[in-house]
Amino acid sequence: MQRDLLEKQLREYNVELVRAIYVGPDGIARGKAFLPGSIDDVLAHGLGLTQAQASVTVFDHLPPESQFQPVGEVRICPDINTFQVLPYLPGHARMISNLNTIQGDPWELCPRHLLQTFLDRLSERGLVLRAAFENEFTIYRNVNGNWEPLDQTNCFSSAAMDMASPYILPILSALEQQGVQVEKYYPEAGHGQHEIPIRHQAGMLSADQQVIFKETVRGVALANDFRISFMPKASPDSAGNGCHIHFSLWDKESEQNLFYDPNAAFGLSELALQFTAGVLNHLPAVMAFTAPTTNSYSRFVERCWSSCYASWGPDNREATLRAASGFLGQESATVNVEFKPSDPTCNPYLALSALLCAGLDGIDQGASPGEPVMTDPALLSEAERESRGMTRYPSDLSVSLSALEADSLFQRHFGESRIQDYLTMKHAEIEMINSLEHAAEQTAYLFRF
Repeated sequence: MQRDLLEKQLREYNVELVRAIYVGPDGIARGKAFLPGSIDDVLAHGLGLTQAQASVTVFDHLPPESQFQPVGEVRICPDINTFQVLPYLPGHARMISNLNTIQGDPWELCPRHLLQTFLDRLSERGLVLRAAFENEFTIYRNVNGNWEPLDQTNCFSSAAMDMASPYILPILSALEQQGVQVEKYYPEAGHGQHEIPIRHQAGMLSADQQVIFKETVRGVALANDFRISFMPKASPDSAGNGCHIHFSLWDKESEQNLFYDPNAAFGLSELALQFTAGVLNHLPAVMAFTAPTTNSYSRFVERCWSSCYASWGPDNREATLRAASGFLGQESATVNVEFKPSDPTCNPYLALSALLCAGLDGIDQGASPGEPVMTDPALLSEAERESRGMTRYPSDLSVSLSALEADSLFQRHFGESRIQDYLTMKHAEIEMINSLEHAAEQTAYLFRF
């Protein structure tokens, strides 16, 4: 965005406060706000932030084992190209930010900078990532002082659309006003659960758009006296909230979808299969970032369409990676791969970085994902699953973290310092959650993300 256009929008929309936000390793959007008169100074020099914030858990606890303590500073540096006036909050605007050192260099623990390094690796190969996050969320309304799911209607039902319309329409409008292209909307299987798939975007914008989406959905809810939960599994009796990640790799010059091959089975190219294999080969470590809370693992139950066995298959919604069929006449533009074991508590920059780290390794190794699974893996015998390498997902977050710690690929490309800091933070979260009853866990997570 040009500086003069930004100034024009500040005046036109009577902006009184600009927030510079970043998403920490814990998945929470945080930041600081400043007055418009300071914008040139902030764009040039950033805003101060303690390094220790990288180690703070979702419960605002700094583990004593953290490598960061009271000493040490970084800068919140807003990206002018992400400037948006907030349509649901008059007088407010937002910019998404990087975290830099006080010398102005990319900070080694900044999630957004990490994703940029992987995008640069793609660019060196002539590739561009296109991705979209597909969020499920639960609408809560106030009933006599208690927050309860909006309804108990059926999945995809017209009645659910009727009941949710006063809540959904303001969300859709606010997203569109910020340039987020909504592809469709529908009620989901859980009580009060809804889904709004959005258009895929290239590179960094795909992750930034996820930040905008969650900020907008939550902000619209607060402005209209209802609440939104992105908690993966708020109730054992209702479907959980996933955040499936759709992705494909495109040629930087020709702008062609390189995951599509019209002559291949299921229209999926060799490049796509190699990438898929890489993700499967490093799946437990990947899930440390895509399913990053203790609650995330409550969602992975057999026969619930959330997937729970390492596998891939064409249009198989119980597989880890679904080869999504293209739409007739638009195959080259719409064929993609959907990653299922992800939820809205993830940091989108770390989640995409994890997928790219594993997927690029699959390409480099010329890996094969094996034969596709043409049925629900849960219907196969344990012996058949074992013979085909379809292992059960990690049983809990600690297992994924152990896999991450042992994965030399992630240690190399994410950096030992980042991995160690992430492990310390997440183990502190686990320790706190383990001290709670399930009902207290629900309270701890329900409206936090």
